Amino acid sequence: MKSMVALVRREFLEHRGAFFYAPGIILALMTIFMLSGVTFGRYEAIQKVGAITGAKGFEFGFLALSGLWMLYLLVALFFYFADAFSADNRNNSMLFWKSMPQSDFKMLASKMTAGMTLFPALIFAAAMLSGLVVFIGTLIMVLTVPGFELPSPMTYLGTAANVATFDLGYLVLALLWYAPFFAWVGLLSTLFRRWSIPLAFLIPGLVGLAENLVLRDTGPEAGYFLSYLRRRADFSIDRDLLTDALFRPGPFDAAGTLSRFAATVDFTQLGGGLIVAALLVYAASEYRRRNVAT
Repeated sequence: MKSMVALVRREFLEHRGAFFYAPGIILALMTIFMLSGVTFGRYEAIQKVGAITGAKGFEFGFLALSGLWMLYLLVALFFYFADAFSADNRNNSMLFWKSMPQSDFKMLASKMTAGMTLFPALIFAAAMLSGLVVFIGTLIMVLTVPGFELPSPMTYLGTAANVATFDLGYLVLALLWYAPFFAWVGLLSTLFRRWSIPLAFLIPGLVGLAENLVLRDTGPEAGYFLSYLRRRADFSIDRDLLTDALFRPGPFDAAGTLSRFAATVDFTQLGGGLIVAALLVYAASEYRRRNVAT
């Protein structure tokens, strides 16, 4: 257990730029832009959308930024797995202790663990801090733009808790859902190093093309294989569900929205994907053990 913690810590040290420093810089820029809006009177444009409560404006802004952070995380994890499985293929040590080499499976398992727990936790923390930036901006709008109402502090805290609960629930489900895709690009990273990025799309595309040539368009549009991948890669929330949750009277109902969204998730597919992810990581570790000199 201690060795796994050390290996995950090593992953953080080697990739803290994308998952720690970059989010910090983004948060600083967000704060600067928000304050510049006060300096140059940008918040006056808010009057054009009509008067809403400060809490509802905070809710919209917090959810919108949370969505952007989730997108950032998925893209960053894709590039992380596209490189991490082969980045240190000649060094299986824990941190700086080269006299304590670890097995190839444990090395890759630690990378998968970091990518599925530590790095998402850092981005989630950045999303929560961005909520504080939105809160400050909302207070400024309440004080400077006529028509905004100032709710009690407990209303803001309740809204923040609802949004954070929804973000965390969606994040956990999304990570589990996309685990086989991350493991797939990680396997390609072990086999082809940085060529894994184009190959992650090229190989499925060639398989889909071959299927269409064999079946001669007798199946669904784009073929069975690509149609399945397109459905499997879609983990978006139904627009009507999200719109109803956002524009309903009262605060955002995180528990209700999350439960209705979870009811649409195919948990059989999710569980099968986790098994596939584990098998892909194992296959990558076996290839690394047998074919890569350490």
